[in-house]
Amino acid sequence: MPHYFELIPNVKVRVSPFRRNNVEPYVVAKNIFRRIKLREIIQDDILGFDQYSVSNNQRPDQVANDLYGDPELDWVVLLCNNIINVYNEWPMDEQELYKYVESRYKGVNSHDQIHHHETFEVRSDDGTILLSEGTIVNSTFRYTRSDGSLVNPIVYPVSNWEHERALNEEKSNIWTLRSSYIEQFVDEFESLLEYAPNEEVGDGDNVKMTANAVEEIFITRKATYSTEYGITPSITFAGQQELGLREITTTINASGASVLSSVSGSGTSSTVVNSSGVIAGTTDASSTTNTNTSSSSSSSSSSSGSSGGY
Repeated sequence: MPHYFELIPNVKVRVSPFRRNNVEPYVVAKNIFRRIKLREIIQDDILGFDQYSVSNNQRPDQVANDLYGDPELDWVVLLCNNIINVYNEWPMDEQELYKYVESRYKGVNSHDQIHHHETFEVRSDDGTILLSEGTIVNSTFRYTRSDGSLVNPIVYPVSNWEHERALNEEKSNIWTLRSSYIEQFVDEFESLLEYAPNEEVGDGDNVKMTANAVEEIFITRKATYSTEYGITPSITFAGQQELGLREITTTINASGASVLSSVSGSGTSSTVVNSSGVIAGTTDASSTTNTNTSSSSSSSSSSSGSSGGY
């Protein structure tokens, strides 16, 4: 069904919670949630359809080629029969069916094991059907006529193989659109799949992107979100900080390790930073030179950074 997916319009799908290296967190994919199905009133109208019996080992593309001369119209065959999963809803060939029964029903002679019992047809003297053939009953079912006579035999066993083969034969009888309507059908299908003009669809490329997704491209600060530990603050990027001349003060403990720092300068208030001189919660990789003394020291360093965003 490659031609079917070519007709489906595109949509931008999120693949990352935020933008990295100025790359949008989206990929263009097919909008598989946009689906067309036949109206029930049309499916009930047999004037535009013909019955078709799928032969053994015949695929949907072979049916389409047989009817319309184009194997890429296999999706029309499937759509007219409301088939979504071709592996489960399309008839199997004899070999596939045999393996399926063997895998589903375990045990010795699984194909010949009794699946259920069904009834024979019972009619009255005037030909009225009293009991339809194929009614599923238990093995001890009995039927008594109005005159008190017992109908015997009345039930017969159905094996696993017979049961699955009957279901498979039902799938073989499908409805197909008449070839005289195929061109009109495809044109209307393509028209219904297209996006209506709106602000979520990009100009020229017909790729849909929601208004919220467009807005997120320009957001430089993630919204706060709630977890089981409470409210987690947003990430603040280095590009939003004032990256000017800073004065670093470092306190040294007895072992000589830096345990606390503060930064001030460029009109900013004192802020707690880590031992490398980077403000906690930012991606500022500014170089900092510290001149340590026995208690504390201060130095000035020039910092530069590039802005980041989602």
